[in-house]
Amino acid sequence: MDNLLKAWWEGGFHQDRRRKDHIFLMSKASRAFKAASRPLAQIAHGMRSGARKANARTDIVSPQLCDSDDALARLAPSLQKYKGCTIIDINPGIGLWSSKIHDIVKPRQHILAELPSSPFLAHLEPLVKQPSSRYKLVELPPLEAWESERYVADGLLPAFDTQHSTEPNQSILFLANTAYPSGRRRAYPRTHLKVLSWATDMASRINFHAGGPVRMLLWCPEKEATPILPPNLTLRTKMSLLLEMTCEIEEIVSADQSLAYKQKKRDQVLERFSGKRVAKLMEESGVSTPPGRETSVQAQIREAVGESNSEGAGSEENATSTRTRGWHQELEVLRQEFQDVPSSPKGKYMGLSKELLENPKFARFLALDRNLRHAQKRTGLVQDLVQEQAEIDALDLQAHDPNMEESQRITALAKLEQRKKQLRERLDNTKGKITRDEFEFFRDDKKAYSLNPPLLLWDRRSAEPLKAYKEEFYPEVNLCLLDIQPRHPIPYPMTGGQLMFLRMLMTTLWYKQKDNLTVLDRIAPGAFDAVTSKVPALTDPTRGGERDIRDLSIQRLTPEMAYGLTKAWFDWPLRPNLADLLHRGGLADDELEPDDAAFDDGAMPRH
Repeated sequence: MDNLLKAWWEGGFHQDRRRKDHIFLMSKASRAFKAASRPLAQIAHGMRSGARKANARTDIVSPQLCDSDDALARLAPSLQKYKGCTIIDINPGIGLWSSKIHDIVKPRQHILAELPSSPFLAHLEPLVKQPSSRYKLVELPPLEAWESERYVADGLLPAFDTQHSTEPNQSILFLANTAYPSGRRRAYPRTHLKVLSWATDMASRINFHAGGPVRMLLWCPEKEATPILPPNLTLRTKMSLLLEMTCEIEEIVSADQSLAYKQKKRDQVLERFSGKRVAKLMEESGVSTPPGRETSVQAQIREAVGESNSEGAGSEENATSTRTRGWHQELEVLRQEFQDVPSSPKGKYMGLSKELLENPKFARFLALDRNLRHAQKRTGLVQDLVQEQAEIDALDLQAHDPNMEESQRITALAKLEQRKKQLRERLDNTKGKITRDEFEFFRDDKKAYSLNPPLLLWDRRSAEPLKAYKEEFYPEVNLCLLDIQPRHPIPYPMTGGQLMFLRMLMTTLWYKQKDNLTVLDRIAPGAFDAVTSKVPALTDPTRGGERDIRDLSIQRLTPEMAYGLTKAWFDWPLRPNLADLLHRGGLADDELEPDDAAFDDGAMPRH
């Protein structure tokens, strides 16, 4: 294995990515890389020359990506406190990433958990048999590998302390790779479900977290990381909120194209300010992006920030929000091709030849050009609405200033209600559902970003992810590396019963994302008034709320609000029995733990 990887390294990868122009040239390196990594990966996966790549789990085969100058450079400082720990490594593959982490952490023992009869086992044996090896190789089915009882039963881990410590457990470091083959998806757990289960166990202090919450470094397909770490508010789900309550998640490595695809749907102004904030944090902490590892999105943000600084751009509140579309680039290419076709000042093309009119590419150009003009007109209207909403929000904060005199407050509140009424009338008279949807998109995304800290974990990142290439994995699939750490101190401690209710509540709220909190009455009549009145954050604009709770969209619910709703529900004397609610939701009574049933004492009796 070392000779194959060395051949790839000496093929020019290292030298090419260190060029002064910071351009990552893959031509020469790719040939050497494929010549070195493909035989290695085919042997590891037990594949013959004609075997389908989809039948193999994707593995990391790039030494450079695992090098101390790249991914490990970001992780090494925080991994120092794990020296001498136990590493639990799920699906280590050929062991390249595992050995790199091993060399930094120098663990007491390193448990390699591979699938039974896996072709990777032969490549992990040398690690186990080397002198004074601290590696231990075990064969476990996919589901059992994630259960701590199996490791305790086999004597690999000591029994956990039943006191359920809230301090992060630095005696265990968890590594995992969930890049299972897409063709066999049903045979393996999906990544976001495993992460949700991991976070739920962390909140409940069970499984590996019984001795304290545990950190996990997770390799997974880029597309499966979206619900775990959404880059914009429209992609935020109920699972995202539950993860925000328990974890701090950062993307260490990302696939460039997938990242760009996710971010193009977002307000580009917010993305620019988010990138500018991260660039400042990286500069202050001395973190840099190695040459060749900068994503195209990061480069665009850096250029936009440089231009805005040189032009003396205004404040964020006055910036114009835009969203890029997939067909914009296609339109620019066609515009260059037909730039000699005469047009009127208004952009209309007249006196066209029959040949040109019958040209399908020109027809496509006209259609896209017309779409762009309509979109620009709509964007102007949306920006007017967003700006008016921003002025109303500022007036709202001013009207509720506790230091304001009462006479001034009355005048400000009257003006506030008048402005709100005018905005509602404009929205009612606005033609087209797309315009109203875009207004809500920009409004909610901007409000989520303006919180301190921002609502999305993506906007709280301390550094930009490093760019990875398909050639650095085999089979060639876009993977990303997520660093999932427990929040400490625990901001929202909950019992098992509270967690189960919260998951059911989030499922109900997210059933139709256009709904608001009035859907609480679907769970129990009168729940909306009884429960929301006990959660001050819902009506506090400085904490993400709205004076009128009905104006608060479900996707803007903060972890503080979700926790407050859960606590208020269990304080409500007229609440239905928890077991009844779970049974209606499709869960049996035996899903409840004994302490959960005891916690629900005082609920309305079951009928």
